[in-house]
Amino acid sequence: MSRPPRLAYLSLETPRPGQASQTHIDEIIASLRQSGWQVELFATTRGGASARGSYLQRLIDYGRVQLALARRLREFDAIFVRSHFMALPLASWARWRKLPVVHEINGKPADIGVTYPGLKPFSPLFAWLYRTQYRMAAHLIAVTEGLAQWARAFAGHDRVSVVSNGANTDLFTPEGPHADIAGRYVIFVGGLVAWHGIGTMLAALQEPAWPADVRLVIVGDGVERGKVEAAKDNSRLLWLGRRPYEAVPALLRGALAALCVIEDQDGRSAAGVAPLKLFEAMACGIPVIASDLPFQAEIVRQAGAGLVIPSASPAAIAAAVQTLGEAPDKAAELGSNGAIYVAREASWQQRGREINRILAAQMSGASG
Repeated sequence: MSRPPRLAYLSLETPRPGQASQTHIDEIIASLRQSGWQVELFATTRGGASARGSYLQRLIDYGRVQLALARRLREFDAIFVRSHFMALPLASWARWRKLPVVHEINGKPADIGVTYPGLKPFSPLFAWLYRTQYRMAAHLIAVTEGLAQWARAFAGHDRVSVVSNGANTDLFTPEGPHADIAGRYVIFVGGLVAWHGIGTMLAALQEPAWPADVRLVIVGDGVERGKVEAAKDNSRLLWLGRRPYEAVPALLRGALAALCVIEDQDGRSAAGVAPLKLFEAMACGIPVIASDLPFQAEIVRQAGAGLVIPSASPAAIAAAVQTLGEAPDKAAELGSNGAIYVAREASWQQRGREINRILAAQMSGASG
């Protein structure tokens, strides 16, 4: 091929500033462009857990974006889909046109019922929509090995690889300014959604072990914001809402530790989690306090980058904060270990090269 390969990136989960989905999409696109791809993003404007508007408006948006891509399908050599149950029309059309379609899997179909409990009765339909797409996909990319194993069984084939999340190691580094926040604090950065343990970390503030001079700084927004608003009078809590991506490293660098206390609601995390917040905090050289879930716990233990605690335990969170607060030298060592690990093994440049190899293999197979 004399010209650069052209990739259409489809995201029916609306990327929004300050959310992990936008960060992930932006970083993957940037790293693939570094690998020589011409990438164009086709994204909705009304999807996602923090969206406003009716389900009907979302459905119309799903159709609008897929129709726009379908009309230009001949311009592209491959399609990369951020996995979504409503992507079936475009995925089917692309397969009929013999274009390789690669799906990136960040969770299971049951996640929809966790985020939107009212949609749980439709779980069998969502599962069918996902399975149909995965079965006919050229390749599946899962963010954890547990998800990859699940995907192989769910889709009924072995065209599955693992490419985890990462961190922008040009932006997230131990060196640089610290945020202007007085005193000691631990930080959570991410969406205020059910499985991130928002209620648990707020409850940890009331535990006797939580140090009196340490605040909890929460950066993010989402459907669980009501819990944070209800606790706003707690002097140990500082909620900053969403912050620009470029502002997050300074907030992380100044923290005693970062919380990655994801919970296994309805089994959604049993296959493992690989949150962006984990890699970005590690890259900034601060220790992480991570719940004992597959993949993230393994990384923290392997890298020696923080403390692993039982899931959904306010007492365990408070005790971990106390431990790190009383051992600053140990905390600094854990943070340094994490930064070394990410720089060596988990930059977005590395992740982009891994995805590039997968896409190139699918292109070769399609042309052959």
